[in-house]
Amino acid sequence: MNILIGYANSLSRDFSQNHLASSDTSINVLTCGTVKECLDILHDNLNISMIGLDMDMPDMNGLAGFERVREACLHPVPIALIGPMVKRRIIRDMLLAKASGYLTYSMSSDAILNAIKLIASGEIFVPADMMDEDIYAHNQFLTRREHDVLSGLLAGRSNKEIARNLNLSEVTIKHHLKSLRSKLGARNRTHAVCRAIELGIS
Repeated sequence: MNILIGYANSLSRDFSQNHLASSDTSINVLTCGTVKECLDILHDNLNISMIGLDMDMPDMNGLAGFERVREACLHPVPIALIGPMVKRRIIRDMLLAKASGYLTYSMSSDAILNAIKLIASGEIFVPADMMDEDIYAHNQFLTRREHDVLSGLLAGRSNKEIARNLNLSEVTIKHHLKSLRSKLGARNRTHAVCRAIELGIS
């Protein structure tokens, strides 16, 4: 699995290329220091499974750099953003812009490696310690099963896959989905995911 990580700091790039790759031989880590370098690597390597972009790279310009990289991908590639601890509102904006997650500078190497694998598999990752009380307040109006169904939606699973994972019938999943959409004020399953991200519910 080829991972492309962009860090402004050269020590972070060295750490990613040497330590992360040595921790898991199935991972090949490519690094860059700017968005331009990232685009050059993407042009030459079409087999990238996941991308991480440091928000502090000199030519990132906020989410503009993220958009440039996303548009340069010839096939959908999950892209996570990297930076310091930030407010939930900023994380929400990143996820709404189609980022696949957020990695913080303070994460341990094991946590980063696990997050990379999770994001590469199609999941969305945000560190648990960034889930503040406001998020939990929003979560209180959903039942446990509605949370389970929402988790399936966020992972991009079909009703049949969610039913199989929860050992429930598809009819029951549709019932929970209908209730979930009603509570979120969503028109359909895609809108339900957007509403959940807007409200900080995961």
